[in-house]
Amino acid sequence: MSSPLYYAAPLTPDSGDGDWCIDAVTRPPEVLFNFRKVGVETTITDLREGSIRPALDETGFEKVTAPTGASQRGLLDSEEAALERYRRETGELLRSLTGADVVEFFDATLRRQDAADDPAAQSPHQRVHVDQSPGSARARAERHLGPGREFRRFQIINVWRPLLEPVRNFPLALCDYRSLDLSADLVPTRLDFPDWLKDRENYSVRHNPAHRWYFWDSLTPDEALVFKCYDSASRGLAVAGGEPDGGELRDVAGLCPHTAFFDENGPSTGHLRTSLELRALAFHE
Repeated sequence: MSSPLYYAAPLTPDSGDGDWCIDAVTRPPEVLFNFRKVGVETTITDLREGSIRPALDETGFEKVTAPTGASQRGLLDSEEAALERYRRETGELLRSLTGADVVEFFDATLRRQDAADDPAAQSPHQRVHVDQSPGSARARAERHLGPGREFRRFQIINVWRPLLEPVRNFPLALCDYRSLDLSADLVPTRLDFPDWLKDRENYSVRHNPAHRWYFWDSLTPDEALVFKCYDSASRGLAVAGGEPDGGELRDVAGLCPHTAFFDENGPSTGHLRTSLELRALAFHE
């Protein structure tokens, strides 16, 4: 299928990209960008019936079937008991999937899209981006390590799951890490957000026609998308300018650009999507 994906570009052909910024504090609730979001009609391949089987260390993402025993209504209402059970389950999943010794969660974001939207709800994020830059990833890891703790490798991983019912529209599209030009496509973007909100820098993404995009149609609450925000062992990121964090470098995916998108062939009325994403630090001793 084909749909517009919203990439980033300079405000004018002559303006640079040395200090791209998303400002959410100067004129709240308005969010100010000093770069453009440009819709590019893009082919997005549905993997529901396909033979392609993405893997976390190769493409930067994969789909897992992992039903949750946590109350999904409780998760939607941010009940601590439900969140605690879900974190415990998801930690076990990530340790099994990555071989990490320690998993710590630092962010939980609910997103909801309905025909009659609740203005207080976070809508699906329609901007091609990567949740972390190497700098913000290292800062996040240092915040959680504590004194005297060292690890040979750490990852930041996002686990994205529908709640209550399958996604009917605004699915998540994921870009194959192997199709990226790391030195040309990724632009560090400063985040001027309130102090309590997430991290201080991520990556915006320039359009590159070589990018390969994928999604799964009608993702269900028994399924989850697992994708990398950062991997300190990625040789590609180190070569492209990220500072190695020690340990052995490998030819593994270092990150995964992603975005929600509107499916013109899908419904546009009623309940369209409710999803929960957890971001986790995965430390390898």
